[in-house]
Amino acid sequence: MKTIYIENKIITYRVSSAPNWISRIVRRSESGRHSDFLIQMIANGSTCGVSYYDPQGVEITDMDVDEEQIQLSDFSDSALAVRGNALARRILKRRIGGHITLEVESIESVFRPYHVAFYGELREGAKVRYIPFPADGCTVKRTF
Repeated sequence: MKTIYIENKIITYRVSSAPNWISRIVRRSESGRHSDFLIQMIANGSTCGVSYYDPQGVEITDMDVDEEQIQLSDFSDSALAVRGNALARRILKRRIGGHITLEVESIESVFRPYHVAFYGELREGAKVRYIPFPADGCTVKRTF
């Protein structure tokens, strides 16, 4: 078992929305745009997987670790931002509808710890078999 710190990106988007054309016709008195707000996504740098990020109750700490325990992101910031944009649009379309505009406000790099369990023999040139477990206790879950 080995502990690895994988780079994740916290992407903050500025969201602005406008009602769709049907809502504008039905509710003529409510013209203009809805108020702007921020939404955050966290993107895994090794898989390019993105999920909603709620910073409430999450503690980010600074620590010194060996360089061999750090795994940097395999994907560019723009690729992660595009994936986060798609998920944010899907979430917001269901919640508020209308025309949604997303702009990247900031991208922050954080490293999440994972316990990695290797199994099988480690051979040169062969596929490495492993199972990662989040060491910080946070898990990504789907809810329907």
